[in-house]
Amino acid sequence: MTEKAMDAAVDSAWEKRGFLAGVIFVALNVVGLVISGTPPALDASGEKIQEYFVDNDSGIKLAAILFAISLIFAVAWLGSLWRAISRLEPRGPRLALMAVVGFVISGAAAGVAQAMFGALTTRIDTLGGGSEFVFAVANALFGISLAGIAVHILALAALTMRSGFLPAWTGWLALLSAVACAIATGTAGSNAGWLLAINFVGFLSWMLWVLIASCLLYSRKAA
Repeated sequence: MTEKAMDAAVDSAWEKRGFLAGVIFVALNVVGLVISGTPPALDASGEKIQEYFVDNDSGIKLAAILFAISLIFAVAWLGSLWRAISRLEPRGPRLALMAVVGFVISGAAAGVAQAMFGALTTRIDTLGGGSEFVFAVANALFGISLAGIAVHILALAALTMRSGFLPAWTGWLALLSAVACAIATGTAGSNAGWLLAINFVGFLSWMLWVLIASCLLYSRKAA
């Protein structure tokens, strides 16, 4: 085997690992969502919000750590995804670039929100009185994060439907997630209770898409 062929084989192997990283990224985020407990309503009283942080402090701290670790796998996954989608547009990667930028915006906003949750729970005895403020700001940041996800997954939906690089039904799943995330961006400036439910639909449908796409792309590369 020539040196060039060996380099290509090594590069392909790392690309496959990037798709597996997407599976780990999803697993860490879903586990973090479960262990952090059921959050109060967006318009809950200050007492209910403080009670949530006190009762779930260990889970929230661990969820923040898992989220931080998941970002490592997210970058690896994004690199492999870029490799797969950047070649799909003959006039240049416009939608692919939108998908990457949207993902980065989402990760940055969600990262700050998770850090605020984690910081509050590490000092819950002295900062407990500020839990209502942290809860409000963090949920506003999660709303901004959902805007990034909406851009990211809508671009991927368009790429899927236009190029067929994944099955057509995954494009419709991506479109559903994009619509839900776009609606849920209202949490950036509203405490309407129904927005939290739409938030979960958007986030979980996005997680499902990442999991399915990662598995399909990994299998394709393996073939």
